[in-house]
Amino acid sequence: MLVPVSLGKLFRRLMRDEGGNAMLLLAAALIPLLGLIGSGMDLTRGYLVRSKMQTACDAGSLAARRYMAGGTLDAAAIAEGQKFFNFNFPAGTMDAAPVELTFAPDASDVSTVNVTAKTTVPTTIMALFGTDKMAVSVECSADQDYVNNDIMLVLDVTGSMNCTAGTGDSCAYAATEQSTSRLSRVRSATAALYNSLKDARGVRTRYGFMPYSMTVNVGSDLQQSWIREPANYWQKTGNNWAQKSVSHNSLWYKTTWSGCLEERSTISQGGGASIRISSDVAQGDIDQTGVATSLQWAPYDPDGTVGETGAYPNLTTFCPAAAQRLSEYNSQNSFQSAVNASLSKVGGYTNHDLGITWGMRYLSSSGMFATDNPETYRQVPVAKHIIFLTDGEMTADSNNYSAYGIPARETRMVATGALVDRHKARFLNACNRARQMGATIWVIAIDVGATADISPCASGSDRFFVSNGSDLDQVFQRIGKGIGRLRLTQ
Repeated sequence: MLVPVSLGKLFRRLMRDEGGNAMLLLAAALIPLLGLIGSGMDLTRGYLVRSKMQTACDAGSLAARRYMAGGTLDAAAIAEGQKFFNFNFPAGTMDAAPVELTFAPDASDVSTVNVTAKTTVPTTIMALFGTDKMAVSVECSADQDYVNNDIMLVLDVTGSMNCTAGTGDSCAYAATEQSTSRLSRVRSATAALYNSLKDARGVRTRYGFMPYSMTVNVGSDLQQSWIREPANYWQKTGNNWAQKSVSHNSLWYKTTWSGCLEERSTISQGGGASIRISSDVAQGDIDQTGVATSLQWAPYDPDGTVGETGAYPNLTTFCPAAAQRLSEYNSQNSFQSAVNASLSKVGGYTNHDLGITWGMRYLSSSGMFATDNPETYRQVPVAKHIIFLTDGEMTADSNNYSAYGIPARETRMVATGALVDRHKARFLNACNRARQMGATIWVIAIDVGATADISPCASGSDRFFVSNGSDLDQVFQRIGKGIGRLRLTQ
């Protein structure tokens, strides 16, 4: 039976009854606890967004600084920076709002790029407490961190450089320079390299030039004791060939000698009187010099050696323009004059291995020019670079007179396989040795159909460029920007 109870008595009874209080207290405590845990989750999300934005900001600032032409933050450089930012932080990442992205030059140093990025991130739990979004922002800066640079331009000056740019392999040789030749494109495009690095402050940038074809013209830079005298040459009398010793007096060296050389034996082939050249390239092959016969080069003497008539009789012998030691150029005009001088003589067959080997000999800090090529200059490290430009695959003619003599008369290139394959192996070994000695190699292939034989020479795929001549300016500009190192300043 139910007994009626007054309402007042019921409230008094409930107040005296403590059963269920813990549940009420827990329910009350859950509200701030939920806010605390929820805010932690939302903050973690915000931190993740900020981390991704910082990575994108760094990438964008570096890209914009790298793209700056002449040290000016223009629209193209900003667009490049935005592209890299958006690649690393795509629109809508973790539901973030559109990013407010700003690129600007630093007020005290216009060579520095400052970037700010701002966005908001929606909240989940914190929205229940009136905060439905969270602001996230990052800042970063990038500058060009120049070091001293020694740059050797190793330039192919074979007859095909006279061909019109963009003709590919269809023009293998031209006796005279054609309109808009590859040669003319190289002459003008190298200015972009100089201009990309001219703004370096407080450091030294030097350029050297090594034109090559079937020999190199370096004699004026070598000591007389490094030259083999007398030297043996193959001579033809009637139908008979014979090797004869030829002596050269001081007058011949002053008035007749072109300055080109015959290559000496490789270190691995010993010290015999005959010249033997293997495909391996040791550091000693780059650095060692001396009065020993095995360490001496012979003067290139077309009068002493007469090659047989080949496909191009006027290329039976050929000596390119003189190489130029590393030097500073205080103006674009003086730099351009040096380029033009290097490209002033065109002809011969393509021996890439000579170009790389002699380029590194001129660049080395431990070889014949060690005194002039320190590894540090004014307490700043010196970075070494070889820019190797060619418009053709390796060629080596057995009948014509090159730095390797006349292969049909005397096999100086020892090893198995075709003559050109021996040169290819020596070329890649020379590239590898140059990289091991600290050089960064940039390779430009202009109008080259098959690049598999030369691309491995480069210090990575990002340092190998293929061009038809029309974009050489951009290629040299990219190399210049790559040589000028970038750093994050914030």
